[in-house]
Amino acid sequence: MIAAGQQRVETPHGIVEFLDVGTGTPTLYFHGTGAGNDAALLLEQSLLNSNCRLIVPNRPGYYATTLGRQGSAKFCADLAAGLLEHLAIDRAAVIGTSGGGMPAACFARCYPLRTAALVLQCAQSHPWNEGKWLPDSLGRALFLFRHRIFTPFLRWRNARHAKASHRQPIACLRHMSGNRFPEVRDDLNAVRQITELANMTRMCAAAPAGIQNDWAIMVGDNGVTPDSIRCPTLIVHDRADPLVPFVHAEWSHSCIPESRLLEIRAGGHLIWFGKDFESMHAERIAFIRKSFAS
Repeated sequence: MIAAGQQRVETPHGIVEFLDVGTGTPTLYFHGTGAGNDAALLLEQSLLNSNCRLIVPNRPGYYATTLGRQGSAKFCADLAAGLLEHLAIDRAAVIGTSGGGMPAACFARCYPLRTAALVLQCAQSHPWNEGKWLPDSLGRALFLFRHRIFTPFLRWRNARHAKASHRQPIACLRHMSGNRFPEVRDDLNAVRQITELANMTRMCAAAPAGIQNDWAIMVGDNGVTPDSIRCPTLIVHDRADPLVPFVHAEWSHSCIPESRLLEIRAGGHLIWFGKDFESMHAERIAFIRKSFAS
């Protein structure tokens, strides 16, 4: 089910559906591809437990949020800025996860005074112009994403995969953890959360406007560009991530002067599980607090 507590606000750029949960450091969170903002609450309880106020808009096309300019990370950033304006928040830590990485980076670039710090975690940062930027299994299918004629096929394929993941969550865990699967398959918390996440992705696949918009962003947007982001930035990535290749993290690190690349051994794309999660989160929250206080 969609997370309780959803709110909606009309901004100058359109409607934003969002969650505003917790107290403490304002943290603007750009969720990943394939599930809405309810996935952030599922996976990021550690941030709430560490005194972060999570502000998580559904990105364009996800559920009730305006789709707007298709394929535009800037439109997503503008909607989020309108949301912060509505909430009377001048400055926030910004987190971009997976497919939310490019919109989060765009927000940091376009709204530097509102961005206290940027965290890119398992995040897309470079457009899909070569196979090496795509998930392991999709590199040879880049041409499908470049031409809209194939969108119905991609939509069908995604819905089929989402339904299969819902039926067999352990297969979903294997898909998202890749080579790290033996290290997380017996983690009962990982299995429980991936079961809930699989249900969320099934729901989004049934209303795929947001997912299709993400594909357009990944193919057509600029992503992170050299010297365009000047705020303190923490880049968190597992080299074994099968969905967002590690080259994205290296690209972000090379482009952002004030960045630190934290390579972790986690659950592949699932950075919330595995060997290094607790130490990673401790470094992440310390980075957010230090950056916000400066």
